[in-house]
Amino acid sequence: MRGIPAILRSIFISPEFLVVIAGVALACVFPRECIWISQRISQQPELLKYAWLLPAGLVAYDLKVAKSILFPDADKKMLLQGWQRYWELKSATTVGVLYGFGFAVAGLVTMAFDWKVPASHQSATLLTAVIGAVAVAASLFYAQIRIEELFREHNQTKSPR
Repeated sequence: MRGIPAILRSIFISPEFLVVIAGVALACVFPRECIWISQRISQQPELLKYAWLLPAGLVAYDLKVAKSILFPDADKKMLLQGWQRYWELKSATTVGVLYGFGFAVAGLVTMAFDWKVPASHQSATLLTAVIGAVAVAASLFYAQIRIEELFREHNQTKSPR
């Protein structure tokens, strides 16, 4: 039961959740502007054909980075997996990957929209999918870099000079 608050924190206190809320707010608060964006996007068939690929492609990157977050190459003695708060790191990483999948699905859903009849939800969904997927990748990348820094610092203090 102690893990549920950490999981909920990972879901609701994250840049990815902010992107979701901003996407919904964009469609609700600025529908006219979203329709205008949808009209412009509909005039770019090549953009529509490939825009969903960015969130989908970033899922593969997210999975690779998530593996290196949870099992860093520098952790030969599996210190990270023995850390008492490892499950929090693992749940936060898993939530990030699930957000990535969600944004990829949202990007895929935009392919089913009838872009010839512009609506505010079309551009809001596409923008949310792309920006959200980039936010997930950036969050995971930052976590990977930070863990690598920590292991380098740890290894420097352990090595004889």
